[in-house]
Amino acid sequence: MASDRFEDLARSYNFRIPSDRVTLFTDVVADRLSRRPTPPRVLDIGCGHGIAQNTAAPHRLRALAAELWGVEPDPSVAQPAHTTHFQHATLESATLPEAYFDIAYSCLVMEHVADPTAFLRALHRTLAPGGEYVFMTMNARHYFVRIASAMRALRLDEIALRLVRRREVDDYHYPVQYRFNHPATITRLAHACGFETPRFAYVEFDGPRPYFPGPLRPFLHLMNWKRTRARRAEVLLELYAILRKPDAKPDAKPDAKPDAKPDAPLSPPARPPS
Repeated sequence: MASDRFEDLARSYNFRIPSDRVTLFTDVVADRLSRRPTPPRVLDIGCGHGIAQNTAAPHRLRALAAELWGVEPDPSVAQPAHTTHFQHATLESATLPEAYFDIAYSCLVMEHVADPTAFLRALHRTLAPGGEYVFMTMNARHYFVRIASAMRALRLDEIALRLVRRREVDDYHYPVQYRFNHPATITRLAHACGFETPRFAYVEFDGPRPYFPGPLRPFLHLMNWKRTRARRAEVLLELYAILRKPDAKPDAKPDAKPDAKPDAPLSPPARPPS
């Protein structure tokens, strides 16, 4: 079997790699699907945006899946062509079968989740034993996310976003929460909700360029220069993670009982001496 795409990323320093966000994420998920012994049942969380904006990417995953279900909270989104089942819902509110999906995935969803514990409980309930959740989100340890988190605390994030990305905000925008994008938080909540220890990888293409236009661009160049020198993978912009639900435990065998005649009457207890 070919090398594990996720593990390759986890072992490497992935700054300015020759790919793009959607292609790389699709490569990672496709590799997880192809490692299943039979075509898996797959759940696309936030299926209307994310990688679905590149029409070829989700169809690559559909070709590897037995079923591909999708949930999307935006009511204006029609059922994407790559899904076999579809609901307008968040994961927490969706009606999904229990212990059913072999793989779930999401791209740029987790930074918008307001209640990660509720999300993880719903995820754990719908994943089959041994099932995996593959996701990509913005890394809390990156300077851009730290700046954005500070601005959110000051309630300045939406104002700043409209100044630099007005069209994006007007077309499609869910406010960020940043409650599940630090490895320590992800690990703690994953354990609390019954998952194994998560695995992480980090990627950055050319920094958050769209958010540093005009007079802010020199700061971006400086930070990119530092990335080429320091080579600290854990502070790159995009955090990839795999959460795995443990395998089902084998049924415990009942204790062996001594042979007995099924119809033999029970002897009465002996009387104590008078």
